[in-house]
Amino acid sequence: MPKFKSLDISNDAKHAITHGIFSAITHDIPDLIQEHGLPTAIGFGQARWNWIHKRVSENLEGRFQVHYAPRGAWKAMLLYENNLGFTFSIMSEKNFTILQKHLPKNVHYIESLISKNTGYDVIQGQMRLAGCDHHRNPSDVEKLRNMLLTDFAGIIKNHILILFDYNFNRVVSMRAILLTPQFDIAFDEDWSNFLKTPYIIGKTSFIEDMIDDDSEPIVCLKPKKQKESLDDLVSIPSESEIAN
Repeated sequence: MPKFKSLDISNDAKHAITHGIFSAITHDIPDLIQEHGLPTAIGFGQARWNWIHKRVSENLEGRFQVHYAPRGAWKAMLLYENNLGFTFSIMSEKNFTILQKHLPKNVHYIESLISKNTGYDVIQGQMRLAGCDHHRNPSDVEKLRNMLLTDFAGIIKNHILILFDYNFNRVVSMRAILLTPQFDIAFDEDWSNFLKTPYIIGKTSFIEDMIDDDSEPIVCLKPKKQKESLDDLVSIPSESEIAN
């Protein structure tokens, strides 16, 4: 079988998605807690997803189609890149590990989305525990996939899962993987390098606009005094059990 070698989307799109997640977790939620002087952060583990959806969508500026798929009380953000014909979703590394080891009783939306990711060599096998598999009716999987993707216009091929890891309110890693229907990994691309640089909507920063061919020196703005770190003030609680 062939190897899935590369994900043909621009680095700018990867940066937009990565920094949207980073901004939501590292800035938006802690800033909200600090602004209102909240003594606790109960429920913010789930609330941060509203900010993730907002920031990623804003950063992409319409380059991907966006759909919010209802799964009970949960809504998963699905992205579709028309030129490539791929869909994308976002999940934490913690929840992915749980899902990879033990599928829920009912068909999970990720199962349906990756059901067409076939024909690729595996680079890392799944870690499912013995006796934790559930028999799936192929028609149920196909029905859920069609329901999730019905709002997208175009020929849909593979699905890419974007995973992030975090420590309290700090995002520490980001990657994009292609899963086979058996939850083996056929492609794994590290996006963590995009965490290092802020993403500026509209592409060009004002600093770049100021640079000319004469290489005249630019007066740097005096850095603002950094805010007190929230790491010792509040910790964002872990996500609840994965929505089915």
